[in-house]
Amino acid sequence: MGSPKRFRPSRSLARKKDKIEPGFKIFAFCEGLNTEPKFIEDFIRENSNGLVTVITIGAAGSPFKIVSTAVTKKKELDEIAKLSMDSLDEKFEVWAVFDKDEHPKIPEAFQKAEANNVYIAYSNPCFEIWPILHFKNQTAPIHRHQLQSDLGKLIPNYKKKGSKEIVYSDLPNAYAEAKLKAIALGKDHIAIGTPFGNPYTDVFKLFDKIIKNGK
Repeated sequence: MGSPKRFRPSRSLARKKDKIEPGFKIFAFCEGLNTEPKFIEDFIRENSNGLVTVITIGAAGSPFKIVSTAVTKKKELDEIAKLSMDSLDEKFEVWAVFDKDEHPKIPEAFQKAEANNVYIAYSNPCFEIWPILHFKNQTAPIHRHQLQSDLGKLIPNYKKKGSKEIVYSDLPNAYAEAKLKAIALGKDHIAIGTPFGNPYTDVFKLFDKIIKNGK
């Protein structure tokens, strides 16, 4: 009698390696061409395990234009979700990421975003206030040029070749502390009747969504 044949499972029965599939998408329309998109993409690599996908669109224009473009995208995605048989098509958010700077029509941008369920990540005077809060507090009003200069002293690579790119790994591991400082700034402004006043940022709301949905 010959040796019994060893059983080998077919490919269909063989155990497949688990594959992580993104379950949540964020579309972030950003004012800056490099600063915000690069930072967000770095943040994703450090804080998401693949369950969330973030598509960043840089240099999207002035705040009102950014929101208008985001609203158009939101309506497009809503229509796709309405016709789709895939429940994952319903799991998305659209964000507008912009600064105060000297831009006009900021209130109109907020109103349009709220009316169309587009989220906003807003900084005053500019996005650089968020990384600054990882190093120190900033409670006094400050011009964006001074804020950028201060950040350049803390992160030499920020000013390298004038790129103004903020590498997430160049920041100290102080996300929670920076968030608490940002929340405190917001509360202080509300208390004196100047909501969203200088200095202010709530970009942590976007990053919290990445963390929450990336687990």
